[in-house]
Amino acid sequence: MKKLLIILLTLGPIVLFTGCISHYCIRGDSPQLDSNLTHFLHQWRDNTTAPIRDGKYTHIYLNGDGSQGKKLALTFDDSPDENNTDKVLDILKFYRIKASFFMIGAPMVDQNITVTKRAFDEGHLVLNHSFTHPHFSKIDKERIVDELNATSHRIENITGKHPLLFRPPYGSINQEVMDTINDQGYTTILWSLDSLDWALQDKDAITENVITHVQNGDIILMHSSRANHASVEALPGIIEQLQSKGYTFLRLDDMLGIKAYR
Repeated sequence: MKKLLIILLTLGPIVLFTGCISHYCIRGDSPQLDSNLTHFLHQWRDNTTAPIRDGKYTHIYLNGDGSQGKKLALTFDDSPDENNTDKVLDILKFYRIKASFFMIGAPMVDQNITVTKRAFDEGHLVLNHSFTHPHFSKIDKERIVDELNATSHRIENITGKHPLLFRPPYGSINQEVMDTINDQGYTTILWSLDSLDWALQDKDAITENVITHVQNGDIILMHSSRANHASVEALPGIIEQLQSKGYTFLRLDDMLGIKAYR
């Protein structure tokens, strides 16, 4: 048994109970999730990360380099929303943190133009999260291209910058989707730590999940849409607890060393 443990330790960072190499893991769990959702999440994570580990998907990131110390990237999906996105921006401004927002193109109208520009002007990344938020694995190549380009054009019209980083809605990808995204010149950004704020409506459960599972180099998935009040409520506590543990927060381009805009 002792010899087996030594062998396992020399193989590098392995999560023994899940069987996945930590660099290719997506973490995040809560006892508040029902068993069916938990099973679905674990199956989706395994199916999504296996092709990345095997080198079949390229130009895609789950996390940063954990050996570079206690660095994290906060990312927020499903903006813009003039209510919760503004609240998230207020919190980030108070704690002097820069984050990365994956925004949907279609809602970038009226007041949401203001909050989109605010995020950019305050030093956060404004990035592509599709135009209408479909499952990319369920639509054809032509529509994928339209979804990507329409959103980037709208972001560029508002901010003056054309984003190069993209997060597929629901993390929905397959080989054809990845090939199409790559052909359009985008880098795909997933996440290594799911806050589960989309499933949990309890700020304490969201906070506990993040603090319990966090690792160096994590890309943390959160949301700032109209439905994510608990996420907004959890954010100050998450920031304060992680800072007390010595973590610092970076934009994705700074943590990953890649270009965010063309």
